Amino acid sequence: MKLAIVEIEEGHTTVVNTEQITYLREDVYGTAIHFSSGEHVICTIEIDSLMAKLQGNSSEALLIKQKA
Repeated sequence: MKLAIVEIEEGHTTVVNTEQITYLREDVYGTAIHFSSGEHVICTIEIDSLMAKLQGNSSEALLIKQKA
């Protein structure tokens, strides 16, 4: 199980299991991390920074990278 610490609001963090992430979405409230269970959390990090934090330099990051 791969875990990552993510800031959900200033001064508050949560730990997410990166193996259970289904997709990421950026909207007006922040970046939403959606899990295979149907749950989601909204964090303050922009999607590119979040992808780098969750995936590092893996090839899987290319699957969720937004097109320019």
